[in-house]
Amino acid sequence: MLRRFSNWFELGVSMAVVVFVGMLFLNSPTAPAAAPAEVVAAAGGIDGGEIFGARCAGCHGGDGSGGIGPRLAGKVVARFPDPAAQIAVVSEGRRSMPSFAAKLSADEIAAVVEYTRTVLGG
Repeated sequence: MLRRFSNWFELGVSMAVVVFVGMLFLNSPTAPAAAPAEVVAAAGGIDGGEIFGARCAGCHGGDGSGGIGPRLAGKVVARFPDPAAQIAVVSEGRRSMPSFAAKLSADEIAAVVEYTRTVLGG
């Protein structure tokens, strides 16, 4: 009896893993909106939208609507009224979100934060 349960349990776990891995590879987020010239200029010429598309859209969705990561569009400013707090989360990571301090410069992180707050509708 226990062996039969074990076989069914293993089958269920295997199927769950296959579905999860399939979702990871089939997740193709929509392309992020282009950052307007004034947003790029405000970020010192760094295109936060391009960085967001390459580094963030896979989890947060190209339009910021969420996915594996939480929704940013329309909510990030309410969650982080102070941009410095949002910059800290992107830099240091939190829970399942990795730290980007070693992958992006401080200016690039600031540009991504500005992009999410302005173009994605914060």
